Amino acid sequence: MTYKTLSTLILCLIFLVPVSSQIKLKAYSQKNEKEYKFLADNDEYCPVSIKVDFTLNNMTSSNGNHKIFVVPPRTKGFLISKLKRIKSGKYSFRFKTKYNYGNHLDVIIDSDFVYSLPYKKGDVFKLSQGYYGKRTHQNKNALDFSMPIGTDIYAARGGVVVKVVESNDKTCFKKECAKFNNVITIYHKDGTFSSYAHIDTNGALVGIGEIIEKGQLIAKSGNIGYSSGPHLHFEVYNQKMGKREAIKTKFKINDGKESVYLVEKEIYTRNY
Repeated sequence: MTYKTLSTLILCLIFLVPVSSQIKLKAYSQKNEKEYKFLADNDEYCPVSIKVDFTLNNMTSSNGNHKIFVVPPRTKGFLISKLKRIKSGKYSFRFKTKYNYGNHLDVIIDSDFVYSLPYKKGDVFKLSQGYYGKRTHQNKNALDFSMPIGTDIYAARGGVVVKVVESNDKTCFKKECAKFNNVITIYHKDGTFSSYAHIDTNGALVGIGEIIEKGQLIAKSGNIGYSSGPHLHFEVYNQKMGKREAIKTKFKINDGKESVYLVEKEIYTRNY
């Protein structure tokens, strides 16, 4: 049998539901005369990690099996592996995939970076829930700023917008309402992400793919999703394949000359 003879070829492709079905990544095979190339297209504005599990019959994978690969942002035809027949006779392959935002393999977090408070100069707000808060932040490095609906939200750090959800209008203080959270997600140059949640319905002022500067107006605050009252939920994290690793970060306070880890129930002024 030559590679051109396809009568004995059995090819079955199996897809697993990805970690997030909204992630714009496509995995596929492409055949040439002597092999199959297994490729991925990433239409997102951040890296996407993909785990591929091949089931190979009389075939071999040039880059191994059951591994995680990182597909760069806005990339077409990223080569994951080459699949070749081992010997004459029938041959086939199947594959399963799962994927998620971020670089699962190599993120060096800039732990010295100091964030700006996510509101405008002159504003003063209370941190209603801090890191590892007892209400909804158990075992999580996340922050809640109490603020009226419609408050201007500013980027605490620059980056590129990778996700915008602003169409939801439901609110309740039950975990099942988390699916209604309106959110803006920004990807940073060190590989981390920041999330601004519970923004108002149609309250986003930026779009996916937009480059954001630190201190730029990005949204109007709200009380949407899993929420007990008007506030901004802010979180910085490193996204692994199946786990979000939230990160504790410092912020500039007062005139900007002092940087601290914010403390629950304290009031913070931004005068810079």
